[in-house]
Amino acid sequence: MKMTLVKAVLSVIITGHLLMAVSAELRIRTPPSNFSVKPGSTVLFECTVEDLGSKKVIWKNLKDGSKISVNSEILTQEKYKYTIERPQDSRDFPFFLRIYNVQSRDQGHYQCFVDSDPTVSVTHTLAVEGASTTPAPRNASADFNVTGNACQDKRLKKTEKLPLNTAIINIAVSLRIKNISGISFSDCCVARNMSSSCLPVCHPASRPQDLDMVVACAQDFETVLKCGTDGRNHVGCCKRRNLPDLCMDFCSGTMPASLEDRHLTCLQKINDILACLEEGQDLLPGPPTSVSVVQSVSDDQTAMLVTWKFPIQNPSLVTGYKLFYKQATDDHYKTTSILSKDQLMYRQGGLQLNVQYSVYMVAIGDHGSSQPSETFIITILPTSPKLETEADIRACCAAKGVSDDCLPKLCTANIMANVNPVEILRCYSDLEKAQQCLVGQRNHSACCARNGLPDVCLSICEGKPTNLTLDYTACVIRLPVIEACVQEGRATIPGPPVNITVLPGVTEAMISWDNVGAKATKYVLKYKVLGLKSAPYLQVDVTESPVHLTNLYPGTHYEFQMVASNENGSSLFSSKVIFLTYEREITTPAPTQPGEIHNLTVCCMDKMVSSKCMPLCSLDAIASGSLDFSMALNCIDEIAKIISCASDGRDHTPCCRTSQVPDMCDNLCRFSAHDELSTELIGCVQYTATIANCYREGLAVLPRQPRNFTVVKYTAHSVYLTWRQPEATSTRVENYTVIYYTESERNKKWKTMSTKNLEMIVNNLQPSTVYYFEVVSVNENGTSAPAPELRVITRPYDNVTIPDRCNFTVKNNTDVQSDLLLTRNVAGSVEDCKMFCSVPQCRGFTYSRQDRTCMLYMDKPPIKTYPRPGFDLYNHTCPLSPDNTRPGNWSLQYQNRTDCCHNINISSDCLEACLNGDFQSVYKCETDYNKILTCASDGRDHTPCCQKVGVPDQCLSFCRGQLVPMTGINSLCLTYSPLYMRCFLNGTRYLPTPPMSVAVKTVNGTTVVVYWGPPADNCDTSIQCHYVVSINMTANNRTQYKTRETNIILAGLTPEMTYMVSLLAINQYGSSIPSPVVRFITPVTASDVDISVTQKPFSPPPQNGEVELFCNVYAAGRAFNFVYWIRNNKIIRKGRQLIMRQLSERDEGNYTCSAKDDRGTVTNVTHYLRIIYKPKAINLVDVRYLPNQNQVAKLQCDFMGYPTKIRWFKGEDKKPVEEFKDFFHSESMLISFPTFQRSVLSIYYVVDKAFDRYTCVGSNEFGNGSGVVQLKNDLPSPTITTPPPPPTTRNVSACCAKYELPPVCQELCTLEVDLDEVAAQSSKYGQCLAYLQFFTSCASDGKDHSKCCQKKGVHPFCVKFCTGFVPDDTGSIYLMNCVSDAKIMLQCVQENVELIPSPPKVRAMQDKDVIDVSWDKPVDNAHRVEHYELFWLGSDTPSSPQQVSLSRNITDHKIKKIKEGVTYSIWVIAVNERGSSQPSNKQNITVKNLRPSKPTSLHVSEVNGESVVLKWDPPENHAVVDSYTIKYRKAQSSDAFTEITAAGSVNTYVVTKLEPNTLYEFQLIAVGPNGKSETAALPSLSSGPSTSPKRVKDRGNSSVPLGIGLTALIILMAGGLVAVFLYCRRKKKMNFGETVSFENPQYGSRIQISGLPNSTYDSTSDEGFGYAPLREDHEIEHRPTDKSNLRDDSRMDVAIT
Repeated sequence: MKMTLVKAVLSVIITGHLLMAVSAELRIRTPPSNFSVKPGSTVLFECTVEDLGSKKVIWKNLKDGSKISVNSEILTQEKYKYTIERPQDSRDFPFFLRIYNVQSRDQGHYQCFVDSDPTVSVTHTLAVEGASTTPAPRNASADFNVTGNACQDKRLKKTEKLPLNTAIINIAVSLRIKNISGISFSDCCVARNMSSSCLPVCHPASRPQDLDMVVACAQDFETVLKCGTDGRNHVGCCKRRNLPDLCMDFCSGTMPASLEDRHLTCLQKINDILACLEEGQDLLPGPPTSVSVVQSVSDDQTAMLVTWKFPIQNPSLVTGYKLFYKQATDDHYKTTSILSKDQLMYRQGGLQLNVQYSVYMVAIGDHGSSQPSETFIITILPTSPKLETEADIRACCAAKGVSDDCLPKLCTANIMANVNPVEILRCYSDLEKAQQCLVGQRNHSACCARNGLPDVCLSICEGKPTNLTLDYTACVIRLPVIEACVQEGRATIPGPPVNITVLPGVTEAMISWDNVGAKATKYVLKYKVLGLKSAPYLQVDVTESPVHLTNLYPGTHYEFQMVASNENGSSLFSSKVIFLTYEREITTPAPTQPGEIHNLTVCCMDKMVSSKCMPLCSLDAIASGSLDFSMALNCIDEIAKIISCASDGRDHTPCCRTSQVPDMCDNLCRFSAHDELSTELIGCVQYTATIANCYREGLAVLPRQPRNFTVVKYTAHSVYLTWRQPEATSTRVENYTVIYYTESERNKKWKTMSTKNLEMIVNNLQPSTVYYFEVVSVNENGTSAPAPELRVITRPYDNVTIPDRCNFTVKNNTDVQSDLLLTRNVAGSVEDCKMFCSVPQCRGFTYSRQDRTCMLYMDKPPIKTYPRPGFDLYNHTCPLSPDNTRPGNWSLQYQNRTDCCHNINISSDCLEACLNGDFQSVYKCETDYNKILTCASDGRDHTPCCQKVGVPDQCLSFCRGQLVPMTGINSLCLTYSPLYMRCFLNGTRYLPTPPMSVAVKTVNGTTVVVYWGPPADNCDTSIQCHYVVSINMTANNRTQYKTRETNIILAGLTPEMTYMVSLLAINQYGSSIPSPVVRFITPVTASDVDISVTQKPFSPPPQNGEVELFCNVYAAGRAFNFVYWIRNNKIIRKGRQLIMRQLSERDEGNYTCSAKDDRGTVTNVTHYLRIIYKPKAINLVDVRYLPNQNQVAKLQCDFMGYPTKIRWFKGEDKKPVEEFKDFFHSESMLISFPTFQRSVLSIYYVVDKAFDRYTCVGSNEFGNGSGVVQLKNDLPSPTITTPPPPPTTRNVSACCAKYELPPVCQELCTLEVDLDEVAAQSSKYGQCLAYLQFFTSCASDGKDHSKCCQKKGVHPFCVKFCTGFVPDDTGSIYLMNCVSDAKIMLQCVQENVELIPSPPKVRAMQDKDVIDVSWDKPVDNAHRVEHYELFWLGSDTPSSPQQVSLSRNITDHKIKKIKEGVTYSIWVIAVNERGSSQPSNKQNITVKNLRPSKPTSLHVSEVNGESVVLKWDPPENHAVVDSYTIKYRKAQSSDAFTEITAAGSVNTYVVTKLEPNTLYEFQLIAVGPNGKSETAALPSLSSGPSTSPKRVKDRGNSSVPLGIGLTALIILMAGGLVAVFLYCRRKKKMNFGETVSFENPQYGSRIQISGLPNSTYDSTSDEGFGYAPLREDHEIEHRPTDKSNLRDDSRMDVAIT
C-alpha cells in the first residue's frame, strides 16, 4: 500500500502550486446526470456552453482518458458508435454526445469540457445493466484523519499567498499516515531522475520531520504524483465520490495545466482522493509495458505495427486496451476501439508518409484504466516497392547459389506470410542462404527484441540458420512484427558492402567497396589466412572505403568478410572474398618506346604472303576503292594474313562505329593473327575502303595487343595471368586491362581489372567454374585487339579448404531420387558408406539399417569402383534430418472439442479459451496454441476443405484434429490458421462427429459383433450417414466394411489374433475423424505363444558391466507360472528377469528362456548375448588367387570381443596396406554378425606384389587382438601334398603308468570308469584323490575340452578340469559340483578326443632384433586345425600376455619390438571348432645383445641446392641407439660414401656441401652398444637448384643461353610444320576454331594441347582419364624472372587449340 506516501504527495503538490488566482471562467449550463440503460440501448448526453467564442468543446471518456470528439470531429476509430448532435434551435452552443449500441464496456463517466483556462466541464455517469458493479465508497474518515478546520472553503486574494502556503503545509504536516513504515517507491523516483533533495519524500518512513517539501521538491511535483499514483487512472473512483472536476487531474496522476486558488477545494477532498488511490491498488490495472512501434508500409497501405506486453500491476484485471496516436503537429490524440485483453499486437493503417506520430497505450479494466504508457515517437518513411524488393531478394538468392528449383519457393517477398513447410523441407539445404536474403542481408534483432519477440525468434531476424527442431510457434504468431522490422531495417540499416575489389601486393592489399542502402558510419573487415579454421579473424574498423591491409604473407590465400553499420543497426557479413597475394615484388615495366611506323609490306613478307598477292598489302590500294577483286578472290587463302597485318592487333571498332560500318564487320575492325575470317566477310566488302581508312588512322595512335598471354597458376578462387609488352610501335601503352567472364556472362556482363604491370592475380572466383580471360593494351586513344582468349576451369576446392559435399540426409530405409545423379549400391555399415562416399564425385548417400546397404549418389559419369593413386580423398559427415520428431503419440485423435481440451494437456489458464475456441488468446496461450487449434477441428475431418483452400499436405494434421510436435517445420503450419478456421467454421455446421460408444462382443474364435452409437452432430434423419468399419491386424493389412446400421458382424477372423477396430461416420458433406481404436483378441484355439527376449542395454555390454535380459511371453487365455532361464543346459534363474553383473568373456553365448503354461506346454526362445572385451581373432582362412588376372582377392578375419576398429597390415614388418597403393588398391569393410564381427579386406587387383601374409588388428577400449592370414599364389606347384596322417589314439592307462600311480588308482585310468561304483567304494579309492592332477592330464590327452564342457553346463569352477589342469583351490566347496559334473566332463573327452588337435611343438630363438618362433603341426588331428594362437609374455609385464592368431598354414612368426634383458615365455595352441589343444611346450628366451632395428620413414624434408634435410623415425625395437651413421655419394658413382655421425637422440640432420642439381643417394644406419642396424636407404634424389646468389648467377651464364637456343630451334621447327599445315588447310577450305582453353584440372597432371587438326587422344592411355601426353605446338617464351615457385606443377592441365 502506497497511500501514506500519496497523501503526502498531494499535499506537497497543492501546497507548492496553488499560488495563482483564477481569472474569468466559462459556463456550461447543462447539469450532471446519471443514466442506467440496458445493453444495446442508445443514450444521449447533453452539453450546452455559453459564450464559447473560439474555444473547443471536447468529450472525454474518463474511464480510460480517451478523447471521443473535438467540437464535431470524432477522434475514435468507432465512428459508427458516436455522433455529435448540434440542435439548430438553441441560442447557445450545444454539443450533445449520442452513444449507440451501449455495451457493458461503455459503463463509466463521460466528461464534456471546454479547452480553456480555467477549464469548465460537466460529467455524466452511465450505468449498464449486467456490467461489473463499482465498489461502494469507503469511509474515508476511517482511514484518514485530517484537521477539518485547518482549511476553510474560502476565496483568497493574491495578497494572501503566503498565509495560504503556510496553512497548506500545516495541513500536510497534520496528516496522520497509517502503516507508514513499509511504504516506499524510491525505485520509481530514481528511475525518473528525481532530484536528490526530494528523494526522501519517496520513502516516508525515513523522511526527516523538518524536511520542507515545498522547497525540496520544487521541480519534482509531477514525478512525485506519477510515482504515487502507481501508473493507474483513479478518475472513476473520484467521480463516484462526487469530487469536483477540477480535482480529476490529481486522480489521474497528471499535473493540472495551471494551479489556481480554487484547487484548494481539493484539499478538503484529500481523504476521498487518497481512498481512491488506495482502492485503485486493488481494482485498476497498470499501464501496458514494452510498448514498441515499427512501420509496416506496403504498396497499398501505410501503417504502423504496435506491440506491447501485459501490465506489471494487476494484469488479471485487464479487460482491453486502447491505442492513442496523433501526428506530432496535432493537438488531440485519436484512439482505436477497445482491443481484446489477450491481444498484444495491433496494426494501425491510414497513416501518411514522412510524418512523425506520437503513440501510447492504456490498459482498461472494469473500474477504470491505467495511466498512459511511455509515448513512442515514429516517423513513417517510404520503402521500396514490392516488385523492387522481390527483385532484390531474387538477385541475392541467385548470387548466393540458391538452386533454380528453390528460387521461386524461398526467395519471394511474401514468403513469411505464405510459408509452405513442404517446400521448406525440400529446399532445406538452401534455406540459410535464402534467409539472409529475405532479411535484406541486415541484422534486425534489435528491432525484434524491442518489439518483444522471444529469443528463439531473434535468429530469424538476424538471418541466421534456422534450427528446424525448435518450436517457432511464438515466431509464427509474430511474423508481422518480423516482417515490419525487416521492412524498417531495409530503409534505415545499410546493407553489406558490394562491388568489393581487391588489389593485392606481396605483403599488403588495398580493398575498396561501395555502400548500399542507408549510409553506413562504420565498416568492420575481418580477415585471416584461408583454411586455418582454428585461427581467429583479424579485425579492422574503418569509416570509409578503401582500407589498406598490411603485414600479409606472400603467395598466400586470404579470406575476408565485411559488415556495414550505423546508429540503427548493422548488416550481415558480405559474401566471403578470397584473394591471393603475390609471391614476389612486382616491378612496373618501363613504358614502351616509340618505334618505326608499321610497315604493311614488311609484315606481309614476314607472314610469307605470295608475290602475286603482295599488291593487296597496301592501305592506299584498299582505301582508294580501286581494289582488284579478281586478285583478292585468287588470294582468298592469304587474305587473313593481309588483314591481320593491316589491323596490326589494334581495336579499330570505335572508328568503324563512327564511320557507319555495321556491327557484323566488327571482326574485321579488330582482326588479329589468331582470328579467322567468317562468311560475313562478303557482306563487308563494300566497306573495305572505310575500314582501311580506320586502319590507317589507328596505326598512328592505337596500341598493339600484348603478347604471350598465359596462365601461371590457378586455384579454386584465383588465376595468375602474365603477358609481354607489345612489340615497339609508334604508339605508347599506358596500362593493360584484363577482361574476364563466365560462360553465362559471355554476352551479358564482363568484369575488368586494370594494371600497369605485366601480370595480375584475378581473385574471388568461384570453384569448378569456367572463366574466359582476355587482355588488351590501353592508351588515351583506345585499346588494342584482345590477346588470344584463355579458358580456365577453376579447381573444385583448394588444398586447404576441402568442402563437405554430402548434400543428402542419412535416413533409415529411405531413397533419394535425382535425375542429375547416378546411383551405386554397396553393402556395409554407415562408416563403410562414408568411406565409399569419400571421393569428390560422391555427392552423398542414404543408408538402410535394415538391409545394411547404402546407395551412393555420384556425379556423371560414375567413378571407378576404387580410387586410383593420386585422388584427393577427404572425410565428411552427412547432416542429420532437419526435422527430428520428438517422442510422443502423435497419431492420437480426439472425438470432440471437449474431449480434446481436457485430455491434450492444456494449461489451466488456457482451458477456457480451448473450450470456447477463443483464438484471440494467441499471445496469452501461445505455448498451447497448436493444441487449441487441434481441438478446434471438433472431431471432424476437414482435410478436403483444407486441401481445396491450399493448405499443404505437411499441415493437414491440424485439419483432422491430430496433434503434431511443434518442430520448426510444423510451427510454420500455424501461418495457415485463417484457412483452418474457415474450414472449421463450415465443417462444424455440416460434418459429422465420430460414432460413439464403440464396443466389440466376441462370438467365437473367428467371429465378433461390433456395436456403436450414432454421432452427436450432423447425422440424423435430415442428414443421413453411413459408416465405414476398419479392422486390421497391422498398419498394412486393413479391411473395410460399409454399413448404414449401428452394428456389424465380422467373420472369418484368425483365432488368437489381436485386431484393431475403428469407425468413420460419413455424410454427404464429408467424414468424421476415426473413432477411438478398440483392440480385441479372438479366443484361443491353438497353443501359439508370443515369446521374445528384450535386452537392456540393447547394444553389447562391456566387460565388468551389467546387462538385463527380460523374457516377454504371452498367449491369450493362458497363464505362465513357470518361466526359467537356461544356460549351457542348466537352469540359472527362475522368473522372467535375468540380471548379470561383472560380465566377462565366459558370459558370452546363448541364453534360453523356457516358459511353461498351465496346460503343460513348454515354449523356448534363445538369445545370444555379446560382450565387449579384448578382441580375439577366429576363423582365419588363407586364400589363393592367380596374379594379373584382374581378380579381386578377399581376405577375412572374424573377431570376438566386439572391436570398434579393425586395421590391416601387410608382411612380416606389418606395414599398413594403404602404403601399397602404387601396386594395388585395397578396401576394408566391417560386417557385424549376431555372434561375431568380420573384417573383409578386398584387394583390387591381385598382382605378384600382393602375395604375402596379412595381419588384421581389432581394437576397442579393452585392448587389441590380431590375426594373420595369407594371400597365396594359386599357380600350379610341383610339390605333392601328402594326405594328413590318421589321428593317433593315446592309451590313458599307459599315461597313468608313466606317472607311477598306485595299482589301485590305475584301475581308474580309463574313460569308461563307473563313477557310481567309485563313489560306493570311497574307502578303497579315497587315496587316489591325491593324484587328481595326473588323472586330469591323462584324461584330457593334451587337449582342451572346455568349449564342450561350457556348452554342456559344467560348473565354471570345474571347467579347468576339462582343459587338462586342476583348479588352484582344490579345497573349495565348488569341488563338490565337479563330482556331479564328472560324467559330463568324461562325455566331452570321449566325444572330442579324436577331433581336437594335440599341442604343437614350439621352437624359438633370438635373431638380431626379433625372436623367430616356429612350431610343428600337432601330432593328432593336424588336418582339423582351423588356426593357431601364439602367446608371449614378457618378464616386464608378467600379467599381460600378448597374442596373435594365425591361419592353419602358418607355422612361424617373428616377434618384434623386443627389449634388452627381458625374458619372454612363448607358447602356441591349436584351435578348431571343437576346442583347442593344451598349450605347447613353453620356450623361454632372454633377449641379449639386442642390436637396433633399421630406422624407418627415412625421407628428405627440404632441398636447398647445396644442402638437404634428412628426417627419420627411430628403430621400432627398443634397443639403445648411441649414434646414427649417415652415408651419401653421387648417384651411380663408384666412389666411396661420405660418412657423417649424428647423435642417437636426434632424428633430423642437415647434409651440407652438396652440388646443386645433382643426384645423390643416401643411407642411414643406427649404431648401438651391441652392433649396427640394417641400412635404411633412399633412392636417387636431386639436390635441386641453388638458393645462393652466386650460384644463380653462374647458372644463368652457362645454362640459359643453351636453353634459349634449344627453345628457339624447337619453335622454328614447330612453326614451320604448323605453317605448312595451315596452308594446306586453307587450300581445302577447312575451318578450325582457334581458342585457348584450359580444361578441367581436377584429374590430370600433364598438359594437353587439343583442337589441332586430326588431334586425337588415346582413351586407353595410362593417364586414368583419357588425357593425352604433352604436345607443345605453340610458342612459349618465359619471362626472365623465375616463376617456378608460383607454378603448381602437380595440378597443371592446359589445353591450347
